[in-house]
Amino acid sequence: MHQRTPRKPFTTLDGISKLFCLHSSSFHNIGQAQNGKVISLCFLSAAAIFMALFWALVATNALAQTEANQIVDYLEQVRYETGAPGISVAVALKGEMIVSCGVGYAELDNSTPATGRTVHNIGSVSKTLAAVAVMQLVEQGKVKLEDPIQKYVPYFPEKRRPITIQHILTHTSGIRHYKEGEFDSQRIKEKMHYNSLQKGIEIFKDDTLLFEPGKYWFYSSYASNLMQGVIETVTEMGFEDYLKKHVWEPAGMLSTAFDVPERIVHNRGRGYIRNEQRVLINVPYADVSYKYAGGGMISTVEDLARFGAAMNDGTLLRPETVAMMYKVQVDPAMRYNPNGQPQKMPHRQALSWFIRTDVQGRTFPSHTGTVKGCRSYLLNYPEHGLVIALIANIVPFDSAKYGDAIAQLFLAPVNRASN
Repeated sequence: MHQRTPRKPFTTLDGISKLFCLHSSSFHNIGQAQNGKVISLCFLSAAAIFMALFWALVATNALAQTEANQIVDYLEQVRYETGAPGISVAVALKGEMIVSCGVGYAELDNSTPATGRTVHNIGSVSKTLAAVAVMQLVEQGKVKLEDPIQKYVPYFPEKRRPITIQHILTHTSGIRHYKEGEFDSQRIKEKMHYNSLQKGIEIFKDDTLLFEPGKYWFYSSYASNLMQGVIETVTEMGFEDYLKKHVWEPAGMLSTAFDVPERIVHNRGRGYIRNEQRVLINVPYADVSYKYAGGGMISTVEDLARFGAAMNDGTLLRPETVAMMYKVQVDPAMRYNPNGQPQKMPHRQALSWFIRTDVQGRTFPSHTGTVKGCRSYLLNYPEHGLVIALIANIVPFDSAKYGDAIAQLFLAPVNRASN
């Protein structure tokens, strides 16, 4: 698998110290061959360089602080307008984390402040992490996108038409999404723990397909859950073990994991909803073990920004594989409608990622997530090296709207030539 050792984040201070050390060693050699006057001039030269770099660092930090202050002010306004308990944001630019902040509270019981390191459920953003794992195996020639899903998940029944890995990654499989009432009035099945994917897919595996695979688009977390079976069958590793070794740790995502109820999680936040009286309440208990790939992971905005940066710099996949992931596969995305004509969606579909268009006409891959009272958003402008991650601990919340607005702070206006 294509993988490189994660780099140590470079800072201007690193450059200063390395430069100064280089000059210091050079001075020793000069001193052996030249007089003290030359040495003094060299030290003055080094001091001038040091001061120039020092003030460059000050200017860079001041700019970053200004951007962070702008974002914090904006998030406070959003929090006021939406009533969100807390909102966290991280921004990575050209591989460097330049903003990590939060407003409000990660959880309300103890009024714990929200930060960029607050751990929350990320919902369907989990799909992008699982899809990268699948694409690593595609890159290695161990999986083909045209392979039928039963080749790797034999306990998923054959259907009237074959379902491929590509169908799974593009939401064109015909496998249904959640439906109202399927967990019964007490939602007992949603509170159960499923020890294996084979147990988890019993919820939907015997259902008839909504349509012939490839004919329409229909978002399906259940279909996405099958990615776990692909990883486990091919690698003979547990799904979480594989992600930890080949995705999370290489990307520096040390706070990302599966949402396992009995685990104690440092910096964990909590999700909220409103009751009929519009009062904030804790989100009801749910066990997401039936959908780790489709929506069962926890992370921080900092980790998600690192993930996007690792996608951009070749840490996780070769550039040509990343390009394959971002290539539009379904355009237009016509959503299946059981009661009439299909609905044209506002995005185009790539492999797991939604390809959207911003107010300036730029296209970019992104994904949202909703689960357990949390709303997440991850967007990436690879050409600009810009990655933004946002999580709010309230549902409903238009995370894409606010994340897109923040992105415009870092992107120059598009120069549209007049006709």
